[in-house]
Amino acid sequence: MKNLFLLFILLVFNLTFAQVEITVNDSDDIPTKKKITFTQFEISVPLQGNKNQGEVFPDGSTNDSWFVPDGINSNFGFGIHFNQWLGISANSGIGMKLSEKLIVTPVFSNLRIMPKVGDETRFGIDVGLGHTFAIGRGDLSGTFKRVKLNLEASEFQIFLEVVSYGIRLNNNSQGSISLGIALVSF
Repeated sequence: MKNLFLLFILLVFNLTFAQVEITVNDSDDIPTKKKITFTQFEISVPLQGNKNQGEVFPDGSTNDSWFVPDGINSNFGFGIHFNQWLGISANSGIGMKLSEKLIVTPVFSNLRIMPKVGDETRFGIDVGLGHTFAIGRGDLSGTFKRVKLNLEASEFQIFLEVVSYGIRLNNNSQGSISLGIALVSF
């Protein structure tokens, strides 16, 4: 397991320091370079069902929220892409699930499929697979899995994400459903 983790870290550093550029000649006079790497920064809020929905507050108002925030997640990724619609990246980050007092750091690879649906708009899916490490919980770790539905305009994304941390805590499998935003730089 340690060797697999070290191999993954080595792959990430190898991608990070690679200078990959392709020269495209639109005219004979001026060669231009087309960058095929991208970076991605995400921030999201995990949601949980509101146990107190319908409760009446002392001022007479009612609690009508179906979902309440349950922490915050942040991820950073670096990868390569083909025409901005197909890409693969190496990612890491930190996530908090407050209801379980759980802080995790996932390290994962991500496949991006984002076809155009308009002039500047893309709609697609990201699928991630890797490993999760729980912070402050001894050697608690598991297989990280995620599916993310994206709506992208220019370099800004909004998304819905479903994550499984691959960790059992308090006799429950841990995961989250999150809403978030991302910045993607090509």
